[in-house]
Amino acid sequence: MLTSAMLRRVGQPLCAVLLFAASTLAAHAEDELRITAKAAILLDADTGQVLYAREPHLPLPPASTTKVLTALIALERLNPNAMLPVSPSAAEAPPSRVGLRPGDRISANDALYGLLLKSGNDTAEVVAESIGGSVPGFARLMNARARQLGALDSHFANPHGLPNDEHQSTAYDLAVIFRYAMLNPQFERIVQTQNQILQVERASAQGRAQPVMVATHNRLLGTYDGAMGGKTGYTVKAKRCYVGETERGNHRLIVAVLGSSALWEDSRKLFDYGFARYGLATPPQAAPIPVRVTAPARAVKASTRSAVAPRKASAPSAAKSTKPAPRAKTVAPKKPAPRPESRVASRGRG
Repeated sequence: MLTSAMLRRVGQPLCAVLLFAASTLAAHAEDELRITAKAAILLDADTGQVLYAREPHLPLPPASTTKVLTALIALERLNPNAMLPVSPSAAEAPPSRVGLRPGDRISANDALYGLLLKSGNDTAEVVAESIGGSVPGFARLMNARARQLGALDSHFANPHGLPNDEHQSTAYDLAVIFRYAMLNPQFERIVQTQNQILQVERASAQGRAQPVMVATHNRLLGTYDGAMGGKTGYTVKAKRCYVGETERGNHRLIVAVLGSSALWEDSRKLFDYGFARYGLATPPQAAPIPVRVTAPARAVKASTRSAVAPRKASAPSAAKSTKPAPRAKTVAPKKPAPRPESRVASRGRG
């Protein structure tokens, strides 16, 4: 449940108060940083102002950055102490994996650490089956929640981001989803964690707990001043992906990067570029240039999104609520439905 202080940061619902302006993205502005990413966005997390963008509404495979939305839905719907069963299907998910086995059980809270730190595809499917009854069922919940948050150009087909032609998102949408997720204190705690020991109840040990160590893939934690956490992603098709937040001098910035071949260099350049606007970093190569963002094809006609709602003010009556749903009481997960399609063989590393 959001506190009043958190509500002041939320502002108007992200899905209804985006600022619009008919314009095109200035090519010279996006070239200033010389980043390798196919798409990227930098925004002020508190005001929603877009500080930099490159192809922000271009649909691309998001790889394991998908798990931000998976985790958000889990935090909204699961009791953190609920014990989630591991199905054979979830245990067989392609890498990366926490190492769950059929018949094991793991708490919802530990599953989230496995999801966001280790980027476990097995934990992603455990969460999906426990909430949606099946991977397709959970994907429907993901798409509905994404639309509520204002992520209008995304379509999710699974909870982990493994390759699927129907699974795509944009830099803008990922930034919007991550911005909202960071309002949840438990999500923020998890993504700020570098190492965690999980307790997995092993079926092979008559339910006795076995410790499993997981570590974050986020190289900015502990190495970049003010890094607040984030989520990485990688598949061959998606290349390197990242969405994360950094705070410095009472300013919080969010970066989303898709299709990068130099992920951490790109991410640092973007954060440095943003903090330079506030006199907190040396601008790379050139002074920051205000950027306006071209609207996606499915947006309102003749309109563009150049900012997201400030994290303050109340919601207009016509807008859908973006408050997290109340956490449900512990409910025994439904038996996963049969998977209609063959399992994707491609590996995905978070």
